Amino acid sequence: MSSRGKLMAALALMALISTISYGQGTARNGGIDPTLMARATAGNPDAEFRVGVQYEVGANVAKDPAQAAAWYRKAADKGFAQAEHSLGVLYEFGNGVPADYTLAAQWYRKAAEQGFAPAQFSLGLCYVHGRGVPQDYGKALEWYGKAAQQKNSDALLNLAFLYHNGLGVPKDEARSFDLVRQAAEAGSPDAQFQLGMDYQDGEQGLQPDNEQARKWLHRSAAQGDVAAQFNYAMLLKAQPALVYFWLSVAEPHLTGDTKQKTTTLRSEAATRLPPAEKAEIDQRVKAWRPVEEQP
Repeated sequence: MSSRGKLMAALALMALISTISYGQGTARNGGIDPTLMARATAGNPDAEFRVGVQYEVGANVAKDPAQAAAWYRKAADKGFAQAEHSLGVLYEFGNGVPADYTLAAQWYRKAAEQGFAPAQFSLGLCYVHGRGVPQDYGKALEWYGKAAQQKNSDALLNLAFLYHNGLGVPKDEARSFDLVRQAAEAGSPDAQFQLGMDYQDGEQGLQPDNEQARKWLHRSAAQGDVAAQFNYAMLLKAQPALVYFWLSVAEPHLTGDTKQKTTTLRSEAATRLPPAEKAEIDQRVKAWRPVEEQP
């Protein structure tokens, strides 16, 4: 689950890069926008953070995590929560700075105490795994809960995991399922996949409902969840164009028996399509990119 959380953080950074690149000035490919850099050099923490983001992901400048850390620290030292959290991520993974779980947790805490939901989630994750802090499911529950109140989808899903397993709280399957549903509604592709499969298989006291299963699996598939793409295609057997499309998107990322089954089913769907329609779908597959749901 931690990797999903960091993926979402990375997607958020990329969304921010889009704002920087197209909303700050004209420097789209030739260095940091002079106006942004001037504000950062003058000590504006928001600008310092944004310059750090550009260095971290390599937008308009060569990727340089050490420079990213330096700019994040300038903003973090001024109490800018997003920079505190981003600096914590760099310390957790040793990106541009030496790996140091204790410092990562300390920076997460600074941002979390300001109410920054992604940092509250990250700090909760530290407590679950005992990274940089003593393992403490009760503390994890507390910080996940704070982020969940802000509809942070990763926190909602991880909170569901604690209730499901009775970690730091009495085991409560009903509460866990409700949190999974909230996480799905808040945009978590993992939770959407889980909810879709629950509807498909009639789990968690649900009646099997293929319409609901298709709804949630499609939302997860559109965000790039490969398992959702495969299972969504399995519910669309009467629609060969959609089956062919989603299996084509999923196939490169599958392995073993599932990949073999996908190849077979994709070929069968292709035989049911006119050549021109198949060619058009092949072009759509090449251009397809996952889309992150916005909260």
